[in-house]
Amino acid sequence: MSTGESSTSEVLSTEQMVHLLQHEHHRAIISYFDQKTTDSAVFDDLVEYIVSSDLKRGAKSAERREQVTIELLHSHLPRLADADVLEYDPRSETVRYWGNS
Repeated sequence: MSTGESSTSEVLSTEQMVHLLQHEHHRAIISYFDQKTTDSAVFDDLVEYIVSSDLKRGAKSAERREQVTIELLHSHLPRLADADVLEYDPRSETVRYWGNS
């Protein structure tokens, strides 16, 4: 995972952006920051945001919350961090969005 601020000189290629945006949770995380006009969030707020949109489609809350938590921690946040789109601090359970031009 990324440990420092995103380098503004690194711009994702179109192929990298398409690959990152293929998964609905990646899009949801970026959408969260876009809608909230903030660059940081508590991990649980991101989970709740994704779960609430899933519940609108009929998913079961407790099962879905656990699944989303695991997926974010082990897959989605690391991928977005590796692309320097965000940083996740597990000690403070904070996600900082760097975005990407």
